[in-house]
Amino acid sequence: MEFKIDIKIFFIFIVFLIVQQLEMYILFMIFVVIHECFHLLTGIILGYKVKSIKIMALGISVSFKEKTEEFNTKIRKSNYNNLKKIIILLMGPISNIIIAIIFAIQNLAIPTYINMLIAIFNLFPILPLDGGQILNRLLRIIYGNLEAYRISNIINNILMSIITAISSIGILYTKNIAILFIVIFMWYLIIKENIKYKEISKCFKYFHKLDKKSNYNI
Repeated sequence: MEFKIDIKIFFIFIVFLIVQQLEMYILFMIFVVIHECFHLLTGIILGYKVKSIKIMALGISVSFKEKTEEFNTKIRKSNYNNLKKIIILLMGPISNIIIAIIFAIQNLAIPTYINMLIAIFNLFPILPLDGGQILNRLLRIIYGNLEAYRISNIINNILMSIITAISSIGILYTKNIAILFIVIFMWYLIIKENIKYKEISKCFKYFHKLDKKSNYNI
């Protein structure tokens, strides 16, 4: 199992310290860890082996080892694996919603707000967020892997442009510079996904040529 810590976490830590929101950031990271633990436990229960755990600036990422049959959408078991991955992805936001309800019953506004924020943020249909991955898995079942990535990539860029515009208004009125760094970080993720999509497209085109010769479907 691979374990990594993104050094940008220290930069974000300093930013939140400067804007005097360090306590919020620490609480945020605690609930994000709980969020990822639910992903992790659900994946293990469903029979997946952990590939890597990465501590990032705005959260933690857990990835599981892919199974060979998942790359072939013509195999019924591939769709079954996609459904299991959707369940794993849903458990993170669901855990935060449950925690938010518990804190709301106790009239604790800040932890309620943070957990709802994490849940809603992660359900945005943008890769690599949970919502984006859920959408991508659903699209794989319907259209196949390559078309799923193409549609996801288009949605990524359109939604992120809308979020940037809305965030700009939020920064103007709230004067909260932390929002700016979050948007920059999200664009960093989007750019990485755009590069990843181009690489995936090249791979699929290569295997498509092999498909004509060997009847192997991707």
